[in-house]
Parts: sequence; structure tokens; C-alpha cells
Amino acid sequence: MSAEKNVIVVGTGGIGTVVAYGIDFAQKSNLSIVVRRDYQKVKDVGYDIDSCDYGSVKGWKPQNIFPTVAAAAASGTVYDYVVITTKNLPDIIKVEELVEPIVTVGYTSVVLIQNGFDLCRPFFSKYPENVVISGITYCGSHNNSGNVHHTQTDKCYLGSGNNPHLPRDIQEAKTEEFVALYSNGKNNPIYITNEREYRYRKIIYNATLNTSCALTGVDTGRIELAGGLDTIVLPAMREVVAIAKADGIELPNDAINTALHLDDGEWFEPSMLVDVKKGNPIELEAILGNLLRVSKELEVDAPVLKFLYDLLKVVQYRLREKQGLFSLPKERPLSEKFYN
Repeated sequence: MSAEKNVIVVGTGGIGTVVAYGIDFAQKSNLSIVVRRDYQKVKDVGYDIDSCDYGSVKGWKPQNIFPTVAAAAASGTVYDYVVITTKNLPDIIKVEELVEPIVTVGYTSVVLIQNGFDLCRPFFSKYPENVVISGITYCGSHNNSGNVHHTQTDKCYLGSGNNPHLPRDIQEAKTEEFVALYSNGKNNPIYITNEREYRYRKIIYNATLNTSCALTGVDTGRIELAGGLDTIVLPAMREVVAIAKADGIELPNDAINTALHLDDGEWFEPSMLVDVKKGNPIELEAILGNLLRVSKELEVDAPVLKFLYDLLKVVQYRLREKQGLFSLPKERPLSEKFYN
């Protein structure tokens, strides 16, 4: 294995494990991973991966496995690429702060393979001298205690996040280099120059159908049969298209139609619905909060998206309380607010 480039993947859920394995399979870099859950099991016996791209893989372990980011930093390795595949929950933990110990200022390139929109902005603020690469992934994979079931090929669109503090050519070169490190003949990482457009193409589904299913507790098939596509999802999607247009992005004419037919033939449960059912916090701010902040900056009204967001903030409150992320006083505080 070449040690020319040091790559570390932070977050080894279903997607993260497939990304990490793909990089390791390519044999073009020295790979490390941070495993916050199941660390001891993975260190002892590795991952068992049932993959549509790689077949049956038993006991896979990369060269370096760390239980925390701090442990990875303590190894003394200077990382060329920090690949973040964790859930994006800035209202709980800010990923730009999480990875700070392993980001070398002015050197390390950060790769964000996460759900959401406008994800690079906090990294530009914290790391103005670093390249930030945005990865829009279409990959189906679940990790259950080290057993990974990978059902949809690893296809990832990778583009520079366009750090305003750095020359464009440097950012594009780093992006192309990472795509080369990631490519292995079985997966499908794709270099793009219009990252923001691809983020809009994916958020048109996640900000609308994903959120609506989380709120209603039904899958995409049932929300269609109940009439929710026409009354909730479609109006919200039209708002996303309007925001994109104000942002200088003309989405394809069939963008809405394509998104609404993605799950045809399946009783598919989107990620937010799965998280709500499990009692886990949802990626509300990354997916919908960031989009609404951009709509406000662009002065585009998005009442349906805003209503979905306001309702889901209450759901998120419940989920965070259930996780013990905060505690309530024994008695409800009295309010002197006057409502009219």
C-alpha cells in the first residue's frame, strides 16, 4: 500500500464503511478510520460486508483504526484528506469542531460526504486556508454492529465547495486527486464542477419528501396514496426550484418529476423517517435549516418548507430529550407572555 497520501474517514455507518472500503480497495493511499461505535469489535474481527459492488467481504479492517478523533490526532499522522461521513447534526455537534485535531491548517483537504445543503460554509469560516470538497452520494447501505449490507452501488458526485479564500485551480486539482484516490473500478466517484447544482438536485427530495415522511410517520408510497404528494410535497418542491433559480441554478425541467419517481415500486422509508422511528435525532438543520437560511438571504418566500421546518423542530426537541441531550425542570416554568 502506498503511503504517499494519508486519508482518514470519520464516521463508519453504512455509507462511511462503504466509502472507506472503496478507498482501501483502490490501494492508492494509507487509510485510517475513526470508529466511535463498535470500536473494539471492529478492531478485533473487522467488518463483514455484503456488497453489491464488492461481493462478500469477511473481516475487513484497514491499517489504522481509532476510537476517537483525538486518538487519530495523537498518532502523529498528518492527513492529506479528512473524509467526513457522519450524520450532520450541527444542533448537537458541529463537525467542523469535531475534526479540528486532525485538520492541518493550510494543508488538509476536507471531504464532506454527507446529507444536506450548503455544508461547506462553516468550514470556510473555520478553515479559510483549506480546500473543502463536497460529495453528493447515492448509495444504499446499512451498518448493524459491524455487519454492513450494501444494496445500491457507491455513486458519488464530488466537486469543490469553492472556498472564496483560495484559488479555484488549487481546489479543482485537489478534488480531482481525491476522485482518483477513491476510484477503484467497482465504485463510481464522479468529478463535477457544479457542486451546488447537484446539492439542489438531491435536496429537492430530502427537504420535501424526506421531511414529510418524518412528520407523518409513513413511507413514500403511503404518502402518495394518501394524497400528500400533491398537497404537501409538490408545493414544497416548487419552492426548492424557486430558491435554486434565485441562486443562479436552473434545475432540469424534469427535476421534480425525477425526484417524485425515485421510489416507484417501493414502500420506501427515507432516512429521516427511519431516524424518528429509532428515536434518533434527525438531520434537520443540515437538510432544511440551511436551505431556509439561503432562501432568506435570497429573499425567496418558502412557506411550505418553513412550516415543515417549524413542525420538525418540535419533533427534534422530543428526540433530543429522549436521547438525554438535555433535561427539563421538574415543574414547567410559568410564562408571562401574552398571546393574541
